[in-house]
Amino acid sequence: MYALRRKWLPHEPDTEINIARALVLEKQYWENMSAAMANGTAKAFTG
Repeated sequence: MYALRRKWLPHEPDTEINIARALVLEKQYWENMSAAMANGTAKAFTG
């Protein structure tokens, strides 16, 4: 958890709120990445 906080909020202290924010940012990142991969795959197969 602290690694995610350092990744997303490098200048913030290790508080519960900041760790929760980092988790939300990480989850959103992977949801966006999943959508991007799906769109890229669909585009590749449709020409």
